[in-house]
Amino acid sequence: MILHKTKAREDAFLVIYQWDIKGGGIEEITEEYITMNDIKHSERRRYLRKLLRTYFEHAEAIDKKIADSLKGWDFDRIGYIERNILRLAFAELLYLKVKHPITVISDYLRITTKYAGKDSTRFINGVISKLTLKPEKNTN
Repeated sequence: MILHKTKAREDAFLVIYQWDIKGGGIEEITEEYITMNDIKHSERRRYLRKLLRTYFEHAEAIDKKIADSLKGWDFDRIGYIERNILRLAFAELLYLKVKHPITVISDYLRITTKYAGKDSTRFINGVISKLTLKPEKNTN
């Protein structure tokens, strides 16, 4: 496990969560977050930006994929925390070359437990488990 990626996942969640609640420019929110949290590690900053860029480049497809994975839930009814964790998890698992998907999933489940609790963690795990990884975009 690479610690800077683990931290960047939580950073990205906190940034996209703020964006989803308040609106505004994601770049400005990201830079403000980096400054306010004094994130000096360049690889952590780079991966944080990469995660956000990946989501926003594919936002429509990712949100549709999440919505298609839901059983008995409307995408708009998902809480801010859960929605944004799913957005980042799907972005990373579908569009980035992930060597260890189980580590990525574990990190997002840990973030869910920390910010939303165990019931939400079960929900997130269930939705992510429906995600079919595309081998041509991911290396295992």
